[in-house]
Amino acid sequence: MQQLTEPFAYGNSIIHTMHPGFRLACAFLFSLAGALVTNLAAATGVLTAGIIFAIAARLSLATLLNRLLIVNFFVLFLWVFLPFSRPGEPVFNIGPFTATLEGIIYTAIITLKSNGVILAMTALISTMEVQTLGAGMQSLKLPEKLCRLLLFSWRYVHVMSTEYSRMRRAAAMRAFSPRTNMTTYRTYAWLMGMLLVRSLDRAQRVWQAMLCRGFDGTFHTLTSYRIGKRDVALLLATLGCVAIFIFLEFNKIEVLL
Repeated sequence: MQQLTEPFAYGNSIIHTMHPGFRLACAFLFSLAGALVTNLAAATGVLTAGIIFAIAARLSLATLLNRLLIVNFFVLFLWVFLPFSRPGEPVFNIGPFTATLEGIIYTAIITLKSNGVILAMTALISTMEVQTLGAGMQSLKLPEKLCRLLLFSWRYVHVMSTEYSRMRRAAAMRAFSPRTNMTTYRTYAWLMGMLLVRSLDRAQRVWQAMLCRGFDGTFHTLTSYRIGKRDVALLLATLGCVAIFIFLEFNKIEVLL
């Protein structure tokens, strides 16, 4: 049966062996601090720390670069507009548009810290299977409904995709050919409606089956997670990174472009 898989979840690095709850907490602290920095020195620190986390997790370089390319595809649009939209010292002109030093620095800050946060989040969270992620969320005492929503979404999203593909094939066998007309719009509306109805029906049957098997709202795991020295070291390292970001943020250390 088709499953959603995370290639980074299977490894033997030091981060792979750490407590999932600690990794989630560290990812939250890192991303929060990284997102709030506003100067170039602090953003450079975020990127450097993210690279260190990625190296510690022994992530596949090719796969990691592919993901960063997706993120930086959207960052590229910022480089098209932001340097020309902020007032400041002119650097160069493209026709009637003037790029300013402040605009370039502002865009560079966004680029550096976004890549740093993505690297750290990938190293800390993408190195877990979804079941382990759910166990980590439960260990942090997050709402049970949120944990169930994550695990059930991961488990059944491919089922919904398969069901939609089956209905599309059924429509094609009945000579349905998508066009830009009301018949096509009406057909797709019926497909979405039937997908919603079938998903609701399946959800009710799955819930009743789980209740019959004694499900009490908590997902139990056969793996026991114990807090060790490595987990405490990871938390301290993350707090150290956050402290460095704060120091660089408030001391306004100049970084040459």
